[in-house]
Amino acid sequence: MNLHKIIKETEELGITILFCKIPTVKGRYDITLGKPCIYVDQDLSDIEKTNVILHEKNHFLNDDINNSLSYISTYSYRIENQAEKNRIADFLSLINSEYPLTEDFNYLDYMEKAHIPAKYENFVKEMATELYQENSKKTRVI
Repeated sequence: MNLHKIIKETEELGITILFCKIPTVKGRYDITLGKPCIYVDQDLSDIEKTNVILHEKNHFLNDDINNSLSYISTYSYRIENQAEKNRIADFLSLINSEYPLTEDFNYLDYMEKAHIPAKYENFVKEMATELYQENSKKTRVI
């Protein structure tokens, strides 16, 4: 997986990505001087940076910053949950495009390496199964 490719694709959406020291969080999406920006902790590994960018990019795509309900804690949880699910789906799709998933795919090992919380286990399992089935169909057609 190429971090530079993820950065380029995200910047093509008009988002500025800044790497800096962030002591309290891994990343943040915000509007700075009227422009969308993603701030990423510079001390993260490339895999973590990729995941942070994918997560924060989903806040941009969903226009979460302009959602007045985002200030209500229960709805804020929903927004974060959706951004996280989208991040997981995007990251798994990236993995699948480089290394197509097979029946041997160990989703628990993947979750650990991709820093995916355990509460998303069923979601990851369902996505992995779906991608594997799509890959199997493509293989049979060829």
